Amino acid sequence: MVHNTAIRLRKEGIGGYGNKVSGVALLHSYFWGTEPVGGEFSDTAFYYPGDMERVWDVACGGEFGRDHPYINPAVSPQEWCHLGSGRVLVTMAELCWFVERARVYAEGIKACGWAGELEFYETRGKKHTYFLFRPDCDDAAKELAVVADFVRHC
Repeated sequence: MVHNTAIRLRKEGIGGYGNKVSGVALLHSYFWGTEPVGGEFSDTAFYYPGDMERVWDVACGGEFGRDHPYINPAVSPQEWCHLGSGRVLVTMAELCWFVERARVYAEGIKACGWAGELEFYETRGKKHTYFLFRPDCDDAAKELAVVADFVRHC
């Protein structure tokens, strides 16, 4: 949502507020698509393809496919340089089924001509949104510190 909102903000602006925000943070983003990216789908120990498709179908009422820019920004990389933010933070967990997409997204943002600053933070040995279930663990505290530092510098 935050990626698409920042793109839309740059295009349309918000009356009285302009067309840019200081920073956007994508925490364990939910990007998906029909074609595998990187080593995606190779480790079925934590990949549940049917679940991914069902969640997206429910979330959008079946209106948008898995290659719509709402869930797969890689289908419209020409839009990325219009990101309405000067800074982007992408956090991800190493054992998350979305990790390959997050890496590709971060690389694409850097390569597209966008003039901002990007930070990528990956937590080793953890799964998707681990911090929601173990907010008191050391890794969650470290990731929160990264987010807090990012916000402080926006």
